Amino acid sequence: MSRKNVLIGISIMVLLVLGVGIAIFAGIGGSNYYTKIDNEKVSEIDPHGAMNYSYTLTAYDESGKEKELTFETGKVLSEGAYLCLEVAPIRGVVTWNEVQYDDLPEAVQVFYAE
Repeated sequence: MSRKNVLIGISIMVLLVLGVGIAIFAGIGGSNYYTKIDNEKVSEIDPHGAMNYSYTLTAYDESGKEKELTFETGKVLSEGAYLCLEVAPIRGVVTWNEVQYDDLPEAVQVFYAE
């Protein structure tokens, strides 16, 4: 193999690794899950950054598939609040925001029928 071919191969591998790293860091390929806050499932954790609490809750994707997810917060959240959790491969929950019941996908609403 010539030196030129080896350099091209190494360059392609470096670009591939960088691309995968960026995709993981950016959350590409992630999905949304929805849950309802149950403050019996919160635990206080050793503070790091602004995070003081950890929740482990059952959540559902847009088609109603169930998954147990853990995420951290800086405060105890409002009992009964609905959340949309953005979940990235490998990294887990990367962001969350409160949503209204009517904003939940129909496949998720059945689990939290009001």
